[in-house]
Amino acid sequence: MKTVMLSSASVLVLSAALASPVMAYQSVDAVAPGGKGFVGLGVISKPDYEGSDENKTLVAPFGKYAWASGRYVSLGGSGGSESAGRLSLNLITRDTSETWTLGPLLQYRLKRDDDVDNRQVKRMKEVDAATELGGFLGFKTGPLSAELSFSADVSDEHDGYVVYLKGDYELMKSSKFLLSMGVDTSWADSNYMETYFGVDTKNVGTSGLPFYKPDSGFKDASLSMTGIYYFNSTWGIAANASYTRMLNDAEDSPLVEGRQGVGDKNQLAGVLAVTYSF
Repeated sequence: MKTVMLSSASVLVLSAALASPVMAYQSVDAVAPGGKGFVGLGVISKPDYEGSDENKTLVAPFGKYAWASGRYVSLGGSGGSESAGRLSLNLITRDTSETWTLGPLLQYRLKRDDDVDNRQVKRMKEVDAATELGGFLGFKTGPLSAELSFSADVSDEHDGYVVYLKGDYELMKSSKFLLSMGVDTSWADSNYMETYFGVDTKNVGTSGLPFYKPDSGFKDASLSMTGIYYFNSTWGIAANASYTRMLNDAEDSPLVEGRQGVGDKNQLAGVLAVTYSF
């Protein structure tokens, strides 16, 4: 039995390493009551890029595995309108704390290339994929949970970092159904903001967009709803819908502000997934 569980955990970690490039949504804890972990496959609708007025559809995996000690590994996404996959590892055991979680995270941010619908953004210089390292601190009591995390670029792509704060409240929970509401926001430094929201001589290309130099600050805030229905102790279905509002210098970026048909400060995303618990 231990061998089977260890094998399942190994497969999950390997899947995370291979699938992170296509992850684009916040992780959903869909472990069925009494289960150790789960894997899921979701159809996702996400903005073409941060601030886009067009959505793209893709299919991606997510999951979680928890050891008896309380430690767990989780594969998901950074949330909001970002296209970034996240693999996180909780190092806190239940003997240490049943309330707090803490550990490192690995994040992979998808590139922004000419495979976008907007003609002007398509003509900008591409932003290559970025690998980021960071950590998280989580807290859970009853139906309420919160998490503070950060990720910093280690691939010399944007040379910046992002700080995330999110909260979740379980509105309804039973052996068959879970309904929760989430809120989150993110703060980015000037290097990140200039890479993804700025326009200058280095990246303007032939887009015709006006030059723009954003500063660090809160770049977005999101509200989401998640519902999970368990058909039995093994199979389930999960759905998530989220609204993200771009803020401050991100909102005012020529890639987002909506003038000349470029971008939208209001971002919508959705996920429909099948889950398998074990």
